[in-house]
Amino acid sequence: MPTPVTSAHRLMYPAAALYAALAVPLWLAQIGGLLPLGWSPAVHGHEMTLGYALAVVGGFLMTRLSRLMAAVAVLSWLAGRLALLAGLPPAIALPLCLAYPVLLFAVAGLPFLRTSRSGHNAVFGPLIGAFLLAEALFRADELGLVSNSGGPIGLLLIATLLLTMGGRVIPAATAGALRRQGITLSHRVQPRLEALGIAGAALCLLSAAAGLLPALGAAGAAMAGASALLRLARWKPHLLLRRPEIASLHLGYLCLGAGWLLTAGATLSDLPPATGWHLLGIGALGILASAMMIRTTLQREAEPERFPPAATVAVTLIALAATLRVAAACWPSMTLLAAAAAFWTLGQLLTAAVLLTRPRRSRRRQDALQEA
Repeated sequence: MPTPVTSAHRLMYPAAALYAALAVPLWLAQIGGLLPLGWSPAVHGHEMTLGYALAVVGGFLMTRLSRLMAAVAVLSWLAGRLALLAGLPPAIALPLCLAYPVLLFAVAGLPFLRTSRSGHNAVFGPLIGAFLLAEALFRADELGLVSNSGGPIGLLLIATLLLTMGGRVIPAATAGALRRQGITLSHRVQPRLEALGIAGAALCLLSAAAGLLPALGAAGAAMAGASALLRLARWKPHLLLRRPEIASLHLGYLCLGAGWLLTAGATLSDLPPATGWHLLGIGALGILASAMMIRTTLQREAEPERFPPAATVAVTLIALAATLRVAAACWPSMTLLAAAAAFWTLGQLLTAAVLLTRPRRSRRRQDALQEA
């Protein structure tokens, strides 16, 4: 009898949304002096990227697991979060925190390396493997073994993954929606612009990791941002404003391009670095993750792809959170921070509610058989 297989999205997606909803209020409570968590800004950034974001990545990429492996994936991810929250000794925390990135690379990264004959897809394997390196560097930095002063490597890796993977998924979804309107999308992947963006993101990452040549890193970030915005403009987003399941992807990619440009601008001007970082982390990551989690869940459970109203509200709330958090970076205010956190948390809770209330395909099939 064949081993039953499942997709990690059924567990990882709701876990990611619920953790994102919890982590930001906890961080705000700490900086407000209400909870003595001991989280540094680096820890907060780490948990929103290598914690929350990697859970979304795992749910998206780990699609054919045994039930045992799916449980192992969720438990290893959860163990990494609890190890940090509990403040476990490094000898215990390190293997717990590395377990999930190792599993993700073994299950999702290695297959890309083995099967990608196209240079366009070969980038994904090393990118997924780089998250393991970023986790190790973060732990080494926390232990004082190395010093990372160049920038948020985990966030830049996530932004690079969104740039590349979003650059494949979004035009495909856009082309399908336009085709149903009788319109052909001629500019889809745009390989030259994609190569420009990947090269720019790589320059920015190398500069951040080494803590050297910030001007070169800024030039790379500008290349990545410009390529994203140029590609987005050619996807004709104005024709799909009434399709929230597609428009939300376009909005997230817009935040991605703008976030890269703000990251570049912060190096070359007095602009606070947090403006670009939070537009990438809340605007791009938050919107694209929420939209993709809901969209892929609908697809995998064989439901219509149109967003339910709650999904549209969730994306809107996260977009408002991004706007307020960027404003708070420019004009520091606890009121703006609290409002941004409230919108973010509500958006993530709504996302989780949508994910948890979608009926499974197998359950609908059983119900249909019983009715027959």
